[in-house]
Amino acid sequence: MPRRGAGRTIGGMSEPLIVETLKRKRAEILGRIKAYEAQIAHAKHDLAHVNATIELFAAPERQRARYIVSHGFFKKGEIAEICVQHLGVGAEMTTREPAERIMVERDLQITDRVLRNSVVFEVVRALRHAKRHKLVRMVEKRQGMCV
Repeated sequence: MPRRGAGRTIGGMSEPLIVETLKRKRAEILGRIKAYEAQIAHAKHDLAHVNATIELFAAPERQRARYIVSHGFFKKGEIAEICVQHLGVGAEMTTREPAERIMVERDLQITDRVLRNSVVFEVVRALRHAKRHKLVRMVEKRQGMCV
């Protein structure tokens, strides 16, 4: 029978019981750390969703703008009116330029591509209507945009 505290033999060498115990403790702690890291990652994911939900309720008018631009965000004729103001006499603009100016006036984020494309679509629709009423005219098309 081995002496107490002598440890076991590994490759002909004896490893003290304290080293064996410390290695087991290290493995246990590493296992807990990995579990905590997984919990932290899950908590960060949950926190991101809570923050997004807070943002929706804290500033609903800004968030709603992304989704209702084509469904009544602007008053009837408002986009055409703003476009005609910005176009002025003899000024040439692509459809994106008045859309960006409208977004600035309405305090909307120009960097939001989805929102900007939605407003550009509304500008195109409004300008086509204004063209039928001879308020504006299309000069040419450049790179898929009306001028």
